[in-house]
Amino acid sequence: MLMDPRIDRIERHLTPRNARIALGVLGVITLLFAFALRNVQVDYDFEKFFPKSDPELDRYLEFRERFGYDNDFLLIGIEREEGVFNTGLLTRVDSLAADLERLPLVMTVLSPTRMKEPVVTPVGAFETPYLRYWNDTLVAIDSARIWNDARVKDYFFTDDARAMLVVMNAEPGLSKEKCDVLLADIRRTLQENDLGQARIVGRIVGQDHYITTMVREMLFFLTASILLLAVFLWFGFRSVHGVLVPIAVVGLSILWQVGLMTALGKPLGILTMLLPTILFVVGISDVVHILECYLDEIRSGVPRIRAIAITYHEVGLPTFLTAITSGIGFATLGTASIPPLQEFGLYTALGVLLAFLLAFTLLPALLILTDPVKLLPITDKGSPWDVHLPGLFRWTIAHRRSILLAFGAISVLGIVGASRIKVNNYLLEDLPNSDPLKQGFVWFEERFGGVRPFEMEVTVVDTTSTIWDLEALRAMERVHTYLDTAYGVDGIVSPVTVMWSLNKAFNGGDPAYYRLPDDPDECRRLAKRTRLLGKDMIGSIASADGRTARISGRSVDEGGYVHQGKNTRLEAFIRSATDPTVVRFDQTGMAYLIDRNNATLSTQLVGGMGLAVFLTALIMLWFFRDWRMVLVALIPNIVPLLFIAGVMGFVGIDLKVSTAIIFTISFGIAEDDTIHMLAALRHHLRGGLSPAYALKRTYLRTGKAVTVTSLMLLSGFVTLVFSDFASVHYMGLLITLTLAFAFLAELLLLPVLVTLLLRDRRT
Repeated sequence: MLMDPRIDRIERHLTPRNARIALGVLGVITLLFAFALRNVQVDYDFEKFFPKSDPELDRYLEFRERFGYDNDFLLIGIEREEGVFNTGLLTRVDSLAADLERLPLVMTVLSPTRMKEPVVTPVGAFETPYLRYWNDTLVAIDSARIWNDARVKDYFFTDDARAMLVVMNAEPGLSKEKCDVLLADIRRTLQENDLGQARIVGRIVGQDHYITTMVREMLFFLTASILLLAVFLWFGFRSVHGVLVPIAVVGLSILWQVGLMTALGKPLGILTMLLPTILFVVGISDVVHILECYLDEIRSGVPRIRAIAITYHEVGLPTFLTAITSGIGFATLGTASIPPLQEFGLYTALGVLLAFLLAFTLLPALLILTDPVKLLPITDKGSPWDVHLPGLFRWTIAHRRSILLAFGAISVLGIVGASRIKVNNYLLEDLPNSDPLKQGFVWFEERFGGVRPFEMEVTVVDTTSTIWDLEALRAMERVHTYLDTAYGVDGIVSPVTVMWSLNKAFNGGDPAYYRLPDDPDECRRLAKRTRLLGKDMIGSIASADGRTARISGRSVDEGGYVHQGKNTRLEAFIRSATDPTVVRFDQTGMAYLIDRNNATLSTQLVGGMGLAVFLTALIMLWFFRDWRMVLVALIPNIVPLLFIAGVMGFVGIDLKVSTAIIFTISFGIAEDDTIHMLAALRHHLRGGLSPAYALKRTYLRTGKAVTVTSLMLLSGFVTLVFSDFASVHYMGLLITLTLAFAFLAELLLLPVLVTLLLRDRRT
């Protein structure tokens, strides 16, 4: 080995002069990326998680263009234990509604104190306030009338009359900056009207909360990961430089990666905020393997430069392969159809390659200029794994059959558990129950029948008809009734409710006429008077040409799995109760798209993991030239995936985007140690060692590096368990469990499989 000409060529380039040049070039690049970081941004936009090529998204965008946004509303919940029908409270509510209407970015404000009901009598048309809040006697009369009008009562008041709603609609498509300004104005307005304790929910509130939490958690995860990794690096190398050098190399790769994203105008989102932590944890693995090999050569008395050359000759190709396979694992996320996942996968893959680049430029430059004595332990006391690995190796070889049976049983149980996994998601599942935003959401769910938007597009099929024709209205009324009684939609607004109100208004306000007219001609006459209800209101319900309409409302968020079943039953009802040649019903809206896309994306991500396994197998086949070695390499990394799938199924963790990507991430990370172990085994076999001794030396030498890197990987990902976001929490928990099991598979199952392979070769 010492006379290998390939090592000689590497050694000739490892000079102090070249090291200083490399550090200078890397320093200039680092300054450029650091300068770009001054423009770093964070973003949380639900719509970016919708596939751009989805026809349902196209339908929704056209629907939104015609009728307005379904997620730019803000619900303000006002509660009074003694009841809300109090003149003092209602006066403040009316003042609040007036002040909100004057805010620059507000389009409409709906409050029962400012709503009027049209009434047409023989002497003329006039409007009657729904709630004359300025007089106690009138409040009592009007509240009784409202309680007999389900349309107003169910929309604005709770059944116990202790809480009421004010609904505000903002300008569509506001930027993050404008949303922040509007939210600050709303909160100030609430304080000025002595309603500061009111609860508010809506997109602009959620966006502000998510981004604030994202920034805080990103800093926490990165700091915690650095501290934990520093602890494990200390126990692994027991020297200050053994801690600082790896952290410097990997830290620089993170700075480069985030700086590059910022320079390209890419903000950090809910997924990419994990990128620094993932890169730090993954990147440290290659550095540790390089340092372990280098220090072993130094301990053997090899000169510094020669030791560096030998190290990079021995672990260079395996390290490159681990970077490629890890990059492939992350890059396959780019096969998903949504931009945030594509960006997360591609930028993480790029970050892994950047970490590899710095491991082979910055790290050798630092090693050339650093006295190796500073990297050696400050004490001669051996590390714990130096003591325990030999005994574990002997135990593993002695219990080969038991280990195979145990892992086989775990695989079978994993498959059984995986069959019990269901695809499911909730709109605000990311937040813990103790979170104020989540508590406010739950309050609205319990008191007002939910805040999950329900949207349905209605299209008249016959070109000679409109949605105001009696036949079309009766079909909508049947669907309206089903949504109200069977589906669980509250606060429904549709052409049917418009016609009910008009029929009542043109019959002197008699509640008995709050229904559809019996005569088609009467329907057409009333349709011409829709302007009485306001142009803006009608424009948000029916198109100007009368060809399409909107049925909207809100419901309790019971999860995508439940809503999928509800939607199936709704579609069956529509097919049986309406004539598709007259009118067509198509559900749409952001909540509907989120559920639909979650199911599609979860399947895509699992398929992407299959692609990662296939590509990794091809690379390993090229490297080892033996398909049996490919199986030996893949099995210890696939069994942990079956294990974690079984855990998810038995524990009841649903499959969604955040849990589906853990399979690809875990496989891409876990296989690195397998490649290092098998590459070291191949190196020792080619060096003339017997199979048994080659396996033992690999286990004791490379196994130590595998142990150190595995513990550091676990410590890095376990910090994610403390996230306030459920998706990040479960990602951290499941990846940690998967990597822990993969570590056991590396130390127990892999040696057994290698033993079987080597025995098969001898026979």
